[in-house]
Amino acid sequence: MKFSAYNYHLQYSHGISSTSARPFSPPVTFRLTERQNAAKNERTKIIEGKCHKCKKWIPLQSIKNIEVKVEELYWWKHAATCHQSTHIPGDDDFFRDDDIYRQAQQHAP
Repeated sequence: MKFSAYNYHLQYSHGISSTSARPFSPPVTFRLTERQNAAKNERTKIIEGKCHKCKKWIPLQSIKNIEVKVEELYWWKHAATCHQSTHIPGDDDFFRDDDIYRQAQQHAP
């Protein structure tokens, strides 16, 4: 598999940034927005998430009222172009310092 295909897969199937190799930070808050003049097969309300970097409200769903395979895809596409390698403060470590983590650290080579 070409390296770019692997990066694409990680980014759009798992939400892993190709620049930082870490998961994208989630939206800082959410809201439900009414859509005016929605067509027959479109959503009348859409969920939006606020970006920590650009401070914009980003639609987290398609306007079409259909099921999608990867629900987070709309957020990940925004994050890939906006976040670069920035993260929410406090979102620096994806390991939880708990008993299991400490046991693993003791047995690590």
